[in-house]
Amino acid sequence: MNLLKKIFRSFSSRERIAFLAALFIMIFAAALSGGLTLAENGHYVPLEGGSFHEGFVGQPISLNPASSDNPIDQEASVLLYNTLGNIMASYDVSSDGLTYNIQLHQDLKWSDGAPLTSDDVVYTVKTIQDPATDSPLAQEFTSVTVERVSQIQVRFTLAAPYAFFLKDLERLLVVPQHIWGAIPPQNFRLSDYNLEPVGSGPYKFQSFSKTKDGFITEYHFTTNPNYYGPKPYIPDFYLDFYKNVTDLAQALARHDIQGYGTLLPLNDASNLRGITDGSLDLPNYYAVFFNQSANPVLSDKGLRTALVEAVNVPAITAELPGAQAVTGPWLGSGTASGTIAEVYDPAAASSSIAAWKAKNKGAAIDITLTVPNVGFLMNAAKEIAADWQAVGVDSVQVQPFDPQDPTDQTIASRDYEALLFGNVLENANDLFPFWDSSQAAYPGSNLALYQNPKVDALLEASRATESTSTQISDLALAQNDIVSDAPAVFLFSLPYHYYHTSNLEGFIPGPVSTPGDRFLGASGWYVEKVKVLN
Repeated sequence: MNLLKKIFRSFSSRERIAFLAALFIMIFAAALSGGLTLAENGHYVPLEGGSFHEGFVGQPISLNPASSDNPIDQEASVLLYNTLGNIMASYDVSSDGLTYNIQLHQDLKWSDGAPLTSDDVVYTVKTIQDPATDSPLAQEFTSVTVERVSQIQVRFTLAAPYAFFLKDLERLLVVPQHIWGAIPPQNFRLSDYNLEPVGSGPYKFQSFSKTKDGFITEYHFTTNPNYYGPKPYIPDFYLDFYKNVTDLAQALARHDIQGYGTLLPLNDASNLRGITDGSLDLPNYYAVFFNQSANPVLSDKGLRTALVEAVNVPAITAELPGAQAVTGPWLGSGTASGTIAEVYDPAAASSSIAAWKAKNKGAAIDITLTVPNVGFLMNAAKEIAADWQAVGVDSVQVQPFDPQDPTDQTIASRDYEALLFGNVLENANDLFPFWDSSQAAYPGSNLALYQNPKVDALLEASRATESTSTQISDLALAQNDIVSDAPAVFLFSLPYHYYHTSNLEGFIPGPVSTPGDRFLGASGWYVEKVKVLN
């Protein structure tokens, strides 16, 4: 170093300038060469850091996946609780398909450090089965016996084979016995743990904010160090809540939030700068379900058929971007497909209704059409009402209800004559929860209160067989009978849109069983990255 200083001092002023210029050029060239090499041969890798804000319309009520039927709770819970499939080390199924032996990974922990064991799995299932819990998952675990074998082993025994049971187990979000076990199910909603949960998912509860009127504006989740799985790249995950879609869309446009999931595409979504629409395949369909016991005129199959023929499904579908008309309740392998084409025939409908009135000495046909107070459904209801009145229905009263109101009993009490509503099929080839006669009462999802012994037998057989070809054959026959009986007007299926900022990477669009499934890979999402040489 001293020698270099002596040499430099020996230079003349011009020589020093020339030397420094040459040195600068050499350093610049080296940096440029390195940069070009990195650009040509490098690749980006995720970097831990940043934050992410997910937007919701509505409010969380109880972040307990075993008891809450609130969609926001169910979706947020995927971030806070681990699935049984993720903490399962191995499983085996008996040859008769009735016994499932599950082994958990060793040394699992909850976010508060308490051990997660087979006792928690047993407690979760028994809590779901307890009528006092009023769990939305109760139907999935009916007639299932669960028992602890060891600290990491659980045994499930079914009363009859069920082809989709393993999928139900893999999706099950396990809740902590040491938190909820001492609380009677009827008192769950009084517990502070509803809003300050202890979980085992990739994130843990940190805090929430609310206004003076009690409206929760934001949840803050942070990385859960006890999560059994890859550590999330994004250390701070926020859930932001809005009272309406307009406010949420404006927040997305400002990038105040970076993600939002919805079945209905946002207005002017194409004008949102820096926003990507990652559509997900979510098996779902919307229909008008007839409650024959609530309105005597609907008990007539011919009249119901006329009401089906009167609805201009193609026109309604054309107004919903991405919507596909459905021909029945079976969506095949997650797509809108069926075996019977629904026919829009207002002339035939008008003739049938006129004949019905003549037979019934001019009796009036008055129908109340109940619908969630959601924009696109309200618009569809108004079109359906107009179609029905155009073919001779005397009056159609469109009656909205608030789907976000936890006290509303419209669905649970089957308090409707005709209901415009959507069904999400967690298992695309399992129609049992929606059309078997045993599911007519809540918490079953047979919204048409449909009863047909032949269909019951087909649906029960389809969920008991492991043969895909037999299952498809049974479902096709069941759909034929269901559509022929006209218990509903089948309308359309919608893609699930996930809007997110362009800087979100690691999100992989694909088929999902529920909207909350978009968060199953959240630990792999990232918003920070760095380029490295290959």
